[in-house]
Amino acid sequence: MSPEDRRAQLVRAARRVFAERGYHSAGVSHVIREAGVARGTFYNYFESKAAVFDAVLEELTGELAGAADRIDITRSIAPQAHAIVHDIICAVMQPDVVRLLFSEAVGTEEGNRALRAFYDHAEERLVGTLRIGAQLGIVRDGNLRLTARCMLGMVKEPVFLATLRGESLEPEPLIAEFTAFLTQGVLQLPLD
Repeated sequence: MSPEDRRAQLVRAARRVFAERGYHSAGVSHVIREAGVARGTFYNYFESKAAVFDAVLEELTGELAGAADRIDITRSIAPQAHAIVHDIICAVMQPDVVRLLFSEAVGTEEGNRALRAFYDHAEERLVGTLRIGAQLGIVRDGNLRLTARCMLGMVKEPVFLATLRGESLEPEPLIAEFTAFLTQGVLQLPLD
């Protein structure tokens, strides 16, 4: 096995172990057992459990960042926006993503660093998209950074809370509510 393949094997095994056992309950011994490698092999690639956890989180955040394509303004915007929302929500709803990124990562140095990187990247992509939408006249003027943060919360919180409560959550109803919220708002009465 090439060094790149062996490292990827260890990251995949660690991802499964951390998702099943949690970061604090998992050890290097669990990862090497899952990967079917010797302890020395593990330490050829990672100096510690924290280092392999960092690699797992880097992989997760990369997957999530890759789920969102840029909007092509030369094509119809609405179907592209729906497809992007669908892809992001489906990526975030993966059980290992929810547990690792939104539960296990919180409070660890590696996790906090990965979360900051994930949110920074996601926020910047959203702000850029919203800015283009504002220039096209399809997004209202306002604080685009705060709007982007609200949108991130509208995706994360329903998924996280459903997982926390052991509830089943299908992507399509969340996509429909997210889209309706963005396009129609909540209130049906004027605020005057």
